[in-house]
Amino acid sequence: MTAADALVIRASGFDNFRIALADATDEQVTATAAYWDGRTGFIAATHRELVCKEVEFRQAIAHDLETAHAELIAAMAPPHRWEAKR
Repeated sequence: MTAADALVIRASGFDNFRIALADATDEQVTATAAYWDGRTGFIAATHRELVCKEVEFRQAIAHDLETAHAELIAAMAPPHRWEAKR
């Protein structure tokens, strides 16, 4: 068993797999995606679909956080620049 195999998420049932994916690290998700890419059949296709949905969800959250951060900084900035006068 290689180090990548140790990171693969293994769960009994698709619901448990989905829950395990939500709690997994990025490395675990990557290793799991690679594992199921090499498999064929309905079960492998379903696992690949669940992994893809988790990756898309994480990318959407990261994008939303970056956008929200920029909007928050812009909202906190004063509407005009203050300058000291002597």
